[in-house]
Amino acid sequence: MRASALALLSLATVAVAQNCGPKYNNAVCAAGKCCSQYGWCNTSAAHCDPTTCLKSFSGKGSPCAASPTTTTTTLKTKTSSTAKPPSPYASTIPIIDICGHAQGGISCPGAGPSGYFYRCCSSAGHCGPKNNIQDQELYCGAGCQGGFGKCDSVAKPAMLTGRPGRPGTAVGEGETCGPIVGRRCKRGLCCSGSNFCGRGEAFCGAGNWCQRGWGRCA
Repeated sequence: MRASALALLSLATVAVAQNCGPKYNNAVCAAGKCCSQYGWCNTSAAHCDPTTCLKSFSGKGSPCAASPTTTTTTLKTKTSSTAKPPSPYASTIPIIDICGHAQGGISCPGAGPSGYFYRCCSSAGHCGPKNNIQDQELYCGAGCQGGFGKCDSVAKPAMLTGRPGRPGTAVGEGETCGPIVGRRCKRGLCCSGSNFCGRGEAFCGAGNWCQRGWGRCA
């Protein structure tokens, strides 16, 4: 960790360096550049590490950039029929997964069935669990920041166990996927642990919790 931090600090001295993230007025990096956990823009492996980089503040087209979809819902009033029960899936994946005191007091929103996902703020300041593979104790256990989300240990909703639930329409690169939204990636694409479809190690590697069954995995 210390070596990684020193590497990022040394890169920050380059003349073209740019700050980003919540500590720097929510600035976003230029296209193709990742925003590191320390608030610096660059294209190095340290800056673009998918486990620590700030997706919401990384530039468009960078390995770290999140590309959530926007869902528009039209509400209609019906007086002669019984309202349908709410969908068990959330409509979107939370754009920002950082939280806690050091991140400006951002709280975890909860997502998916019963708000199971993105509900706890870990000691490192990230919301989770993000998928059905991660151990919830990584976020909700020791060091969990109770003032910025939940710090509980609950059973996974029954619909998340076993085979993936109803897939809906397969979606393309950059679209959201996984049990939170109930969508699979198109053939050849991987569903990353952060619930986005794409290619490469950041999406398809087991170390990034690639979600087998919701897309391909390496």
